[in-house]
Amino acid sequence: MIKVLIVDDEYIMRQGLKYMINWEQEGFEIVGEATNGAEALQCIEALAPQIIICDIVMPQLDGVDFSEAVHRMYPRIQTIILSGYDKYEYVRHTLINGVVDYILKPTLNPEELRRALQKAVDRIPGARMGSTSGEMHYEHLLERYLLGHDSEWNRELDTKCFPASYLRIFAVTADRETDNDRNINEVLYQKLQREVAGEPLDSLQKMWLSLKDGMFCILWNYELSEEKGMLEALEKTMAQLQLLCPGVFGILSRRMDRAEELRNAYRQDILKNSEKAFYYRGRSFLISTGQEEDETVQIEKFDFFKYNHMLNNRQYKEAATLLGAYNRRAVEGQMDVYRLKNQIKNMIYHFLDFLQLGDEKQEEYRKKYFRSVNRALYAEEYAECVDDILQELEKLSGQGGQQTDERIDRMLAYIEKNYKEDLKLEDLASEFSFNYHYLSAYFSQQMQEGFSDYLNRVRINKACKLLQESSLPISQISSEVGYGEHSYFCRVFKKITGETPSVWRRNA
Repeated sequence: MIKVLIVDDEYIMRQGLKYMINWEQEGFEIVGEATNGAEALQCIEALAPQIIICDIVMPQLDGVDFSEAVHRMYPRIQTIILSGYDKYEYVRHTLINGVVDYILKPTLNPEELRRALQKAVDRIPGARMGSTSGEMHYEHLLERYLLGHDSEWNRELDTKCFPASYLRIFAVTADRETDNDRNINEVLYQKLQREVAGEPLDSLQKMWLSLKDGMFCILWNYELSEEKGMLEALEKTMAQLQLLCPGVFGILSRRMDRAEELRNAYRQDILKNSEKAFYYRGRSFLISTGQEEDETVQIEKFDFFKYNHMLNNRQYKEAATLLGAYNRRAVEGQMDVYRLKNQIKNMIYHFLDFLQLGDEKQEEYRKKYFRSVNRALYAEEYAECVDDILQELEKLSGQGGQQTDERIDRMLAYIEKNYKEDLKLEDLASEFSFNYHYLSAYFSQQMQEGFSDYLNRVRINKACKLLQESSLPISQISSEVGYGEHSYFCRVFKKITGETPSVWRRNA
């Protein structure tokens, strides 16, 4: 099933899209909705959509900026824009951002929607649309069962699709970044199709499945006498695919004689092993027995509050050391690769934000570092890459503004100790025998932000910690961190974090 996210600030429009076609019959699953671009960006990683249908005019983050962000951060996601405007500038900007199609809302109908969806599907290797005849493809029924959408096995599939005695799922993962990410996936898919069409695989019963972005799946149905030839052919196929893309990895599930076992085999053998290539360099093909032990260990949560405090106080070397040590433990514990890479990218971006390099320079470094992280095919390469980035960040920290002196360090310690009080710049001036106006300029020069902004960031960081680690009411937390007015606390919190305190607590 192809995953779709709908983004529109109008409830009626979202509902209209949901009921315009039979999405499941067409081979799609609506995985979520969002009311604006900013909200959609926050849920993309959790929902993993392959197609986004997005309005152009929305609050907070409009469709033009949103499509640009999606194209930059998630190049595999296909975006379809909906709009009530036919202005060429809107069309031009979105098409530059890699949008698949631009549909005017007044002309939108089921046929127009299907046409746009087909264009998007054509860009997703291995994906396909369903039937418009009113019948659901057997592949879609099987996909629904494997993904957990249908709890009961459909017995009709046994007689219609699986005449032979045994079943195995074969998956090829190709979710590795290259210079031309989309093209390499298309090349791999076409090569896999050609290999499967050759002897002896062409004579076996098979079904292509669309289960996860960046993964090509085939369900094999065969007799025991055919198994040896099938295994040898699949090994040769993986060797051919690895010549095209060194980071490609193949997994063959356990042998099954009952179709009801397929869902467990997909979850245990395919999904759990799909990231093994990252941790086991030099291995391109894994044949699962279904008995592999889970070698991962529990990784403690990264201490973001300590990290943020170090950056706030310009302890850049200490912050880099903290992040580097945690990253090494995460690699040793074989953390999920998607989570591992996204977490380090978020922390690198946060570090860059404190260096005051300027927007253009910061974006240049962000792209450079993110590209290096994404392209690390194996754990050893990744660990070396992150160490190099952290060393460079330490060097950059000595170039990103004036160095602090002992007085500003003592002031920051004083703020840290007294942030709960009704603290004002006058209090700081009195405590450290500074002229009020000189202190205002001095603090801004040293910290690259004013006293009030810095104090608010300290207080909101403390509030975040309380929201995550305690069950205190939000109104009490606002008092605990030094805000006398609850509504003002909520406004400042949203300005700094982008979310209300209640939403932040829920997400945390």
